[in-house]
Amino acid sequence: MEPSATRQDPGAASRLRSEDELRAERTAALARRGISASNTDAGLDHLVCSCGSERYGLPLKAVAQVLPMRPLTPMPGAVPSLIGLIALSGRIVGVLGLARALGRPEPAGEPGHVVVLRGTPAHQPLALAVDRVLGIAPAAAAATNPGGLGNEVASGYAPGVAGADRPDFVIIDLPRLLRRALP
Repeated sequence: MEPSATRQDPGAASRLRSEDELRAERTAALARRGISASNTDAGLDHLVCSCGSERYGLPLKAVAQVLPMRPLTPMPGAVPSLIGLIALSGRIVGVLGLARALGRPEPAGEPGHVVVLRGTPAHQPLALAVDRVLGIAPAAAAATNPGGLGNEVASGYAPGVAGADRPDFVIIDLPRLLRRALP
C-alpha cells in the first residue's frame, strides 16, 4: 500500500498489519497441513513396486500412470538419481531410478516399469523407474517410525496381511524423496 493511501485512510495501517498476520497464520496452517498429510498416508491406497528384493508403496493419489519401461535418453552431468529422459505425450519427462533416489543398491536387471508422477515440484514432469509394479494395496495399519526404517524418505511401514495376499512394504514420502534426489 502506498504511503499517500495511508494518509487518506488512517485505518489502512491497522488493516495492513492484520493482513500480514492473516498471511502468517495461513502459512503456519499450510505448513501444519503438509506435516499431517505426510503422516496420514497410512489410510490411503498405495501403488506397491519392487526394487530388487524390497517393496515400496507410493501414494496412489501421486501416480498419474504406469507404463512399461521404454528406451531412455541419457542426460550427461545430471544428478545421479536421474537415469534419463523419455518423451511422453509431447512432453519430456525426467526418469529417476527409485533405487538410486533411495540410496539403495542398483537392482541386477533392467527396470520394468515407469511410474509417472503427478503434482511434482515446479510442475516438472517426473517419473520413477522401478523393477516391477506389484499392484495396489491399502496401508490401513501402517507403523510410522521413519527413523527406525533406516531411510529418511520413508514415512511408515505397512505390514502384510496373511489371508489377504497383501505384501508388506515401506511407504515412501514422495515430497521428501524428490527434495533429496533433485537439487
